[in-house]
Amino acid sequence: MHVIIIASYLTAAAAFLVGTALLGAGWRGQRTGALLVLATMISILWGVFLAYAEWQRTVAVHWILLAEVLHYGAWIVFVSALFSTWPMSGMLRGLHVVAHALWVVLALYCLGPLTGLAQAAGLPFSVNVPLVGVLVLALTGLVFLEQIYRNVQREQRWALKFLVIALGLLFAYGIFLYSYAVLYRQFNASAWAARGFIDALLVPLLLVAAARNPQWSLDVGVSRRAVFYSTSLLVVALYIIATAIGGYYVRLYGGDWGRVAEITLVCFALLLVLLIAFSGQARSRLRVFLHKNFFSFRHDYREEWLRLTATLSAGDTELPQRAVHAIAQIMDSPAGALFTRDDADDFVAEARWNMPTPAGLKLPASVPAFGLMQTRRWIYDLSEPPPLGDEQLRAPAELTGLPHAWLLVPLVLEDRLVGFVVLAHARARRAFDWEDIDLLRAAGSQVAGILAQAVDARRLAEARQFEGFNRLTAFLMHDLKNLAAQQSLLLQNAERHRHNPAFVDDMLATVANSVQRISRLLEQLRGDAAPARHGRVPLAAVLDKALDECHAQSPRPQYLPATDELWVQTDTDQLATVLGHVIRNAQDAAQAHGHVTLRVRHETGHATIEIEDDGAGMDEDFIHNRLFKPFFTTKASKGMGIGAYQARAYVHSLGGTMRVDSTPGQGSVFTIQLPLAEPAGAAVVTGKPQAAP
Repeated sequence: MHVIIIASYLTAAAAFLVGTALLGAGWRGQRTGALLVLATMISILWGVFLAYAEWQRTVAVHWILLAEVLHYGAWIVFVSALFSTWPMSGMLRGLHVVAHALWVVLALYCLGPLTGLAQAAGLPFSVNVPLVGVLVLALTGLVFLEQIYRNVQREQRWALKFLVIALGLLFAYGIFLYSYAVLYRQFNASAWAARGFIDALLVPLLLVAAARNPQWSLDVGVSRRAVFYSTSLLVVALYIIATAIGGYYVRLYGGDWGRVAEITLVCFALLLVLLIAFSGQARSRLRVFLHKNFFSFRHDYREEWLRLTATLSAGDTELPQRAVHAIAQIMDSPAGALFTRDDADDFVAEARWNMPTPAGLKLPASVPAFGLMQTRRWIYDLSEPPPLGDEQLRAPAELTGLPHAWLLVPLVLEDRLVGFVVLAHARARRAFDWEDIDLLRAAGSQVAGILAQAVDARRLAEARQFEGFNRLTAFLMHDLKNLAAQQSLLLQNAERHRHNPAFVDDMLATVANSVQRISRLLEQLRGDAAPARHGRVPLAAVLDKALDECHAQSPRPQYLPATDELWVQTDTDQLATVLGHVIRNAQDAAQAHGHVTLRVRHETGHATIEIEDDGAGMDEDFIHNRLFKPFFTTKASKGMGIGAYQARAYVHSLGGTMRVDSTPGQGSVFTIQLPLAEPAGAAVVTGKPQAAP
């Protein structure tokens, strides 16, 4: 091993000698180039001295450590010079000063035994001090290289990559070598012997980097993300160094338990750093600390906008969920909920992200707070007093009571409040100021535009589906016309061949009714039929007609009529068809052995119809997103998926509402509310019966 170590460091010295000669011949007076030549010259002396020390084996350890300090210090000075055109942040500027001061102090410390200053001051020389110091120098150099490569312009990385690889390996190998030395108080013999050969391999890479950078002028700019990750790396590395030192002293003074205690301490420290590294709150606190102390602006607007766009464009979740996440990540919030307008112009929970909301929560759009959010794009801090001291402008209590609710962010598009996002408190407590307000307002407008565009796209898709449905009806008209002609011919022939009067009379009535309905349907498909005439009709008659149409299917509904007579303004046939559709759906859900109940109640100004079944039920997502969606059906080829959509649309056209309450495994309740007709003794207008749309 003795001969190998000498050969290794002489090889390194020879390689650096050749490199110095070539660099010196090509030097054009640049300061950075001069520092590179100086670093390679010191590396020559370093290699020769270590080879000599191994040959003699009488050289004091402080001289060897001095050579190590000067070797790494020279490369630290060169790497620092690459930042000459970079306006460094306060943290990085401080790190540069500390790094330069550290290697100078270490060099003076290693010279202490020669000058006698250390003994005079009562500070005996300790090997541990330069060992830890050189380890910190190597770590600092690696951080500097990471900063340069991460922040240099992309087109300049081609010219810089070989320098980063060469010096990165040099510093990384130093970290490994000195970490071992600090932990075990001795160098790894094999690693020490191989270092000279490894450093010799780096010289060609340095020459290529110098050839690609004749001026050594790098256009480097810092980003917040780079500072964050570099600081995290530095903190973790210092933590590991402290753990190694602590482990050494535990083993040294721990007696019989020393080795066991050392291993336990190291494992505990690694477990602790992993827990902190995966802690969102710890990362958030570090980010807030950096933004407060090292940047003039809290947000990196370019990074925020790119992240917002990427989140909204991702396809892993539904758009409303992505909208909540996009707004929440700006404030480092771990939870949120999106509220948008429904058909009744109330605000309802559209999406939730780690924030549960009460079932059926509805907030009227007429709330004064929403008006302020719309006109002034006011962002509510729920922990603050109401705006302008006006209690009427206080945020709704239903939102304030949500778990950890913090901010209400309006989503305004063209002076219309499309919705708003409720954010939970950030992982790390922080001040909420004008920077956050401006960024959230801009992001809210962007999200509002994306949501409105999605709604328009969905409506356009539905319109195209209806267009296809209209084309389909043209074929149905042809077939139905032929069917009507066949039924008419059958009717004429049956009149000439009747044998059983009762049977034939019934057949004639059935066929006549069939012809009448088919002809009327043809008129409606052509658009020739007159509009349905709404009149004041008894609700009981409509319900009897609907039940009569559903009596052939099981289970038969249990009918609980109202105690008094109710009148509504509608068309009997159309409303009966709508109710019949809902009843048949309940029968399908309950199946043959289930139960279906039809209840009618008289409420103030309204007639309430409840159709309840004990079938499989539906979850909230199905009710909200698919039940009333046109052309969506769960009946495969037996249904077209427009019955529920048409039923709700017709009820809304009468000024009524349709609500669904359901629990999976416990059944469903469809509640239809219709406004009562005026009690005046107006004539009942039944009109010409019309088929349901």
